[in-house]
Amino acid sequence: MVNDGARVRRRSINRDLRKTLSRSRTNAGIHGKLHAETIVIGGGVIGCAIAYELAARGQDVLLLERARIAEGASCAAAGMIAADSEHFSSPMMANLATMSRQLLHEQCEQLSSLSGMHIGFQQIGFITPVRLEKDLNSDSTATAPRSITSEIWWDVIKAQQKAPWLSKNIYGAYYRPLECDVLPVNLTQAYAKSAQALGARIIEGVHHVNLRVDANGVQGVETSIGTMTCRNVIVANGLQGEVLMKQAGLQLPTMPVKGEIAAVQFSDHTGQLAPDKTVYADDIYIVPKANGEVWIGATVLQGESDLHVSAAGLQKLLERAASWVPGIAEAQFVRAWAGVRPSTPDGLPYLGACESMPGLYAAFGHHRNGILLSAVTGSLLADFIGGKSSEELNVQGCRPERFNKRGILH
Repeated sequence: MVNDGARVRRRSINRDLRKTLSRSRTNAGIHGKLHAETIVIGGGVIGCAIAYELAARGQDVLLLERARIAEGASCAAAGMIAADSEHFSSPMMANLATMSRQLLHEQCEQLSSLSGMHIGFQQIGFITPVRLEKDLNSDSTATAPRSITSEIWWDVIKAQQKAPWLSKNIYGAYYRPLECDVLPVNLTQAYAKSAQALGARIIEGVHHVNLRVDANGVQGVETSIGTMTCRNVIVANGLQGEVLMKQAGLQLPTMPVKGEIAAVQFSDHTGQLAPDKTVYADDIYIVPKANGEVWIGATVLQGESDLHVSAAGLQKLLERAASWVPGIAEAQFVRAWAGVRPSTPDGLPYLGACESMPGLYAAFGHHRNGILLSAVTGSLLADFIGGKSSEELNVQGCRPERFNKRGILH
């Protein structure tokens, strides 16, 4: 599914870094260059990962963002790379998640070298605690069969030894050592800066983006700063993607799902041990970050699209978190924020070519898995642009036009 040639090219990037940077282009004077082979619409983690992958493969790419890079859903994510812990009902999605985690491992050094940024990558493992023995067979803890290396059972004694900061009121816990996390804004910006270092052009503050299409397919986009022509357009702007697709006569429905997150910090004077592994429970996640904070999330508010954090939502997060990690009750509150995730009717993202509109591609609807699936999405879309099909890439379930004009799966 992932292009082997692309892996070889990525491994050679560091050797050619000086040469590449000498060719890099900035946004200065970009308004006079209104053509690109591929235009990516959306400067979140998905759009930036796609721009990076295309640029790494030598493609001419222009990314458009209506605000600033990483200011949408990407800045509100917790940044978990939970390939083993996320409960995917689709084997295809589980496979994509595992591939994406591996790709991100491979990209880390290159992203750091090209962007000069620290993405906060850390592989500290995830714990899924279990309250009672009967909960072992519940939907929240059941997972597909895994190898012993990716999921380890700890009884209560082992759990207390390995995670003394965890509540003693548990039956045991699953430990998944391969799981990791990042700082989501840093990752998104690193993808963007790395794409620029490889020759991609990025323009922020571009409003009123509309598709230009005719009987032959996509011809370009109309924007607040002028008309831009291209061969391909990749729609990667989350909830706004549905509106753009309607301009091409396509029905790709999305729904907003609001999530609230809080950050706390442990102080030495409280005597409380800070968690050194992520807690991925059925009702909460608690993520120690590389910046010293501990992030707690997230509420799930279907259909809500405001960015306000409610007192009730914050109380719920902190109470649930303290039930698993009691020391959180004495931690210092830092801040809270909210974001809106783009979901789809069947829970699968829209990925790939729109067959009824040549040159138009979709890459949105990732719901809570945008950070997790960013690396593999970038690789997949570059493969699609290169001419590969959903069948070749084993992602038929994510084909953009799987809903008919009434929004019903067919």
